[in-house]
Amino acid sequence: MGPSKPVASGFARGNRPPGELLQSAIAEAREKLSGEAITAALFLFSPTLAPVSPALLQSQMRALSCLQIATGTFPGVFTERDAALGENACAVLLLSAPLGFTPQIPDPDLVTFSWGRLEQLQGEWLQQSPRFGSLSSRSGRFWYQASPRNILEIAFQGIQPSQSVWSAGLRTLSAPLPVHLQEGSLLLQLERYLALPLLAQNIPVSIRKDSRLPLERLLMGEIRADAAPGAPPELLHISATDLNRSGLWLERPLAEHSRAFLSLRDPAIAERDTRIALEQLSASTQEPTFAWISSSIGRDAAFFGQEDQDLCIWREQYPDLPILGAYGMGELFPHQQRSHFLRYGKIYTLFSRTDICP
Repeated sequence: MGPSKPVASGFARGNRPPGELLQSAIAEAREKLSGEAITAALFLFSPTLAPVSPALLQSQMRALSCLQIATGTFPGVFTERDAALGENACAVLLLSAPLGFTPQIPDPDLVTFSWGRLEQLQGEWLQQSPRFGSLSSRSGRFWYQASPRNILEIAFQGIQPSQSVWSAGLRTLSAPLPVHLQEGSLLLQLERYLALPLLAQNIPVSIRKDSRLPLERLLMGEIRADAAPGAPPELLHISATDLNRSGLWLERPLAEHSRAFLSLRDPAIAERDTRIALEQLSASTQEPTFAWISSSIGRDAAFFGQEDQDLCIWREQYPDLPILGAYGMGELFPHQQRSHFLRYGKIYTLFSRTDICP
């Protein structure tokens, strides 16, 4: 008999070439599969400029006797065992029969697994299909088999994503208010409130005593007028304050007729949100086979202090479940036949077998 789960992960890090890291990660995963033939493989490398070559991927296709191989480079990678951000590392997920995957054309009726870069956000890309996955930095690279791809989108066979949940990790500082006055990217007024005084009035006491305003942790949430019910808000950076005009400079203007709210990235709230999200996942009647986790680079160990607490909480809930994940520049969340671009959070997606009934 084969393994109970026809999926296994492997991880390797260190000051070694990508080929050696890949060999070590594959060896770990193959040992868990007890000699089962490999039908498909996902390879992740960090950092984004890791010197991965088509020749390396071709050699692995031959070594594994497997054509279904998808590869990407991200700022960071992780499995259920270990994680790395900004280091030389490789994480792999190997699949055996009856599981596999094939390239996928965007379909509004089919949830698609996607790896891309930030420039994919241009145009109607998010509206084309419900997607989950991760966005790498602009130097991220992707391959299917040994052929480069600008974006990599695949559909799995014998297994399907059963549920995706989002852990935002944001402390809401103000209620959503109508955008009343802005000049370009300078937000001046929400409803009747001047933007900068509104922020000052709602900053937590623990931050008021600091010598500087932590703009890197502050975000403006945007709820568009045409947003579907339950859709996550878009999050915008607050780049600067304008003392003369009592305004806040945002990375772009807020959408017409939208509402907006102030929020703060908070490690304690992130842990709470992850526990709530995993409780939602545990309510599923389908037995999970593996999971994909999309994480922001801003939700790594440094955000929490010493260790990625999201992954610690995950291991408490799913100690033996294989996972593959990436620390990236954005997370993709599927909702009502479209994709949503999220920031600074984690998205947890469970996969379940399609040939096993609950």
